[in-house]
Amino acid sequence: MVGFAPPARSVWVAVAVVGLLVWSGLFTVLTLRPEPRPWLYAGDVAVVLVLCLAQGSLVPAEVLGASAGSGWIDMVARTGVFIAQFMLRQPLAIGAAIAIAAAHAMGAGVRDASVVLVLQGLLAAAVVVLLRHGARRADLALSEEASARASARARSAARTDELDQQRLLHDTVLATLTMVGTGSITRDSAALPERAAADLAIIADLRAHPGVARDVARAPAPLDVALRTVVLTHRVGLPPLEIEFDVPPLDLPHEVVEAVSLGVAEALTNVARHANTRAARVTARRVGEGVAVEVCDSGRGFDPAAVPSHRRGLRESVHGRMRAVGGSARAASSPGAGTRVVLRWEP
Repeated sequence: MVGFAPPARSVWVAVAVVGLLVWSGLFTVLTLRPEPRPWLYAGDVAVVLVLCLAQGSLVPAEVLGASAGSGWIDMVARTGVFIAQFMLRQPLAIGAAIAIAAAHAMGAGVRDASVVLVLQGLLAAAVVVLLRHGARRADLALSEEASARASARARSAARTDELDQQRLLHDTVLATLTMVGTGSITRDSAALPERAAADLAIIADLRAHPGVARDVARAPAPLDVALRTVVLTHRVGLPPLEIEFDVPPLDLPHEVVEAVSLGVAEALTNVARHANTRAARVTARRVGEGVAVEVCDSGRGFDPAAVPSHRRGLRESVHGRMRAVGGSARAASSPGAGTRVVLRWEP
């Protein structure tokens, strides 16, 4: 393919081959860069054009006269046509293919090889058009999917924030109204203004940050400290409890500690309000990398199946909070047999 038979001149063939190798190496290195320059592809077309025009002095006569396009410059021309279709925009790409075919015909005469170059350019252009069309459709599909996921995450975050606010209102404002409505706390009670002030502070905080979930730190937090704080907290308007506390030192993600501690607080509030007992027990044990917390009492118990659907205490303030952090909650009780609430979380 590379020969020195007449009319090929050995010096010019050597110069052309060495120059082509140097250019090919430079072209490869620059193409692999993040943002290759457009002039690089125009330069490649120019190199191919020069070689095609000069092939009368670079290719042996017997190879030049063949109609199969088997010379080394024929292969360079075909490669240049394909590179132009992939790297240049239309119609410049097909224009480059036609220019290469014309230069080939001028350098070697009009032969089958020149026609084949044009056909190869057309086929390569068609392939590139199809590939780019498919890539655009794939990009569009991925963009729509990403947008849908972002919208879903936004809706989920909004729903989570809404549920957090509902649970917070249930544990504070609605709990106060329930105690007033059932007579557990009277209008003349000194505890009522204290509870009302605390509830108003909660409402003011929700108004100050509308539609935004409270910030939740991802750093580990001590569960034992949070639960001890819950146990020692005075429940305004409710009788005090004697709570047996057995929780070892445990560090868990902050959102898990918050969910568990608020769930335990709701369970203890239910004991003080409904169980007709003044004793309860809060225990915890490590389960793998997670935890299981139990709140037990020996009060009058209840039938879980008989709880009305509008009662949201256990369902949202306990079960809902644990589900929100990937955990679970279970309440076991029966009339006269006390109640056992288990909150469980594992990563």
